[in-house]
Amino acid sequence: MKKLIFTLVIILSALFAMAQTTIPNNGFESWTGGKPDSWTTNISGNVTTTLPIIGEFAYPVSVNFGSQTTDAHSGNYALKLMAANFGIPSTQYNYLLPGIGQLGSAGEFSVPLSTIMDLVNNGIDSLDMETLEDLATLLNAIASGIPCESTPYDLKMWIKYLPQTVDTMRIIAFSKLNGTPVSYALYDNSETMSTYTQVTATFDNPYAPCDSVCIIILSGGMSTDPNTELYVDDVEFDYHVGVTEHASLNVNIYPNPTTDQFRIDPISGDRYQYRLVDITGRCVASGRNLSGAVDVDVRALVPGVYMLYIEQKNQTLTKKVVVR
Repeated sequence: MKKLIFTLVIILSALFAMAQTTIPNNGFESWTGGKPDSWTTNISGNVTTTLPIIGEFAYPVSVNFGSQTTDAHSGNYALKLMAANFGIPSTQYNYLLPGIGQLGSAGEFSVPLSTIMDLVNNGIDSLDMETLEDLATLLNAIASGIPCESTPYDLKMWIKYLPQTVDTMRIIAFSKLNGTPVSYALYDNSETMSTYTQVTATFDNPYAPCDSVCIIILSGGMSTDPNTELYVDDVEFDYHVGVTEHASLNVNIYPNPTTDQFRIDPISGDRYQYRLVDITGRCVASGRNLSGAVDVDVRALVPGVYMLYIEQKNQTLTKKVVVR
């Protein structure tokens, strides 16, 4: 029976290693109607308000924040995000929102004008989180993302950022399981990047099982400058699977296979951290801010193949650990 479990776990481990999600149109080479395929760069819907004599009135609004650019990191095209006016034109209810790019498709929303005003003027904290009717419709402005079986370790992309005044761009990503977020990743930057630079947002619970993953890219904050520009290209997920050992990251793992414990013994004296993950993406052992050799107890683990991730000096070593 123990050998059967061991064999099944090895088979599932191989399947898990292949269950990596590729982001569609990650280089923004494919466009239709001036919009990038598989991505959403616009929001649309109805803003409702009450007008004299007319009474309740639903005003249709739509805005596109993205455009195709030949200023690319690779290939022919990239995505350029800029702020745009959103609301009722020629009125005081016309707001400048930062450029927004999202992975997947988004629906249309219908929200009261007062909700938009509170969001823009006072931030999300000013909204009554218990008033679900308004907030639920706002969620339609968030793109659905794409199917994903296992949360990535990192989200990486190449960006060029030209902020004006004190703008800050943000990258927000989260994986979901049955509609509930299970892991988040966040990156923000307010410094000028005049040439393409690769940036990384690390998920706080990598390898967690999920059924979808979302990406939201913002060119600035709610007080954005209309001239701030954000260029995005070559977006990818990094699962840290199959990463080979770096010359400067030399770590001994022994004994392997093991029955009760194994030792992590780095050659370098620099501090490091590790995570031991099972085939479902669940972290079964971890350690942070470590120095020198440590022993990892695996006596309580089911026999099988586990993935060990060791990070030291911004480098990652991936090893398979077999528990018998």
